[in-house]
Amino acid sequence: MKKILVLFTLSILLWGCSKKAENKVEDLSSKLTVDTTEMKTVPVDNPNVNFSMHFNFQKGKTYLYRLASFSDDIKTFKFDSVFVQSVKQSTVYLVNITLDNVDKDGVMEFTCNIPSILCNEIANGQVINYQSGKTKDSTALQAKAEYEALIDNPFSLRIGKEGGILEIFRADKIVNKFFQLKPFIPSEKKEEVRTELIQEELRPLVTQIFRDMPSKTMMKDSSWAIQQPETKFLIFNLQSTNLFKVLGLEKYGSDTLASINAGMKSVVTGDPKYINKERGTEADFKVPQPSASGTIYFNISKGYIQKSSVKTQVNISYSIKGPKPTGGIQKGTINEAINSSNILELL
Repeated sequence: MKKILVLFTLSILLWGCSKKAENKVEDLSSKLTVDTTEMKTVPVDNPNVNFSMHFNFQKGKTYLYRLASFSDDIKTFKFDSVFVQSVKQSTVYLVNITLDNVDKDGVMEFTCNIPSILCNEIANGQVINYQSGKTKDSTALQAKAEYEALIDNPFSLRIGKEGGILEIFRADKIVNKFFQLKPFIPSEKKEEVRTELIQEELRPLVTQIFRDMPSKTMMKDSSWAIQQPETKFLIFNLQSTNLFKVLGLEKYGSDTLASINAGMKSVVTGDPKYINKERGTEADFKVPQPSASGTIYFNISKGYIQKSSVKTQVNISYSIKGPKPTGGIQKGTINEAINSSNILELL
């Protein structure tokens, strides 16, 4: 499963039920190429007008998003010698979403569909590649079961009028496929794994498409904040607040986009010293300061996120000492730098 620091995750595919002879599978490889350039927009004539940011998808219409996630994790161990671990990964998802229903309160129900995933990973020099529909090796499929389980397996979402994930449901096909690929998971662990798949894989992915937006009227320089639930991070408690500010309005073709600066304020509390009496080890942490920054483009003409690009960073550093297996005390330091970025784009 992904760590909580990596702010991206997965979503799912609507399952078709038709004869192979009658349907030709679309090759989506060309759509897996990520566009890292800035949006080609122009200033609006009147940048000081008021506007609202409500989601307004058309019922029955399918929208295709591409989400690219990049992460770079370098961990350096300094004891009697120096040892470095390095993991670099890029993952691209294609996510179809279809609005099925809107209730009287404006709550929307969507079906999500992931037709393709591409993952390239380099872990300590070892290359691991996965592409849905093309990777056939059973060992590779088992290693990337959290991806393979998503392909062609639908799940549903309930979304508030201003965004935000209210509920993720009908994910049974994903969970069952994951268990097929990993049949050795103990029965008593399956409910825990099910929760992890939904909360750590699906939710972070679809949250990027359906971010919480303010219900109030906005204008240039308007700002708002969303406080996240307190979480455990290492031995600390982490309280994060997402910060947003409207930079201005821009024209994208015939549509008007709100350009939004995204950031994060983090408060980390707790004792930086960790002691394990049973093992006789001690660790002294430097208080980490996670950060995030980026830009979100909300299409106020049509009511959805057009594109976003957000980066996160955190450095972890601590000294540690404990008994050597051969006797005596060993001391050293461990430093880890984790950088990740997510690029979401409506195709």
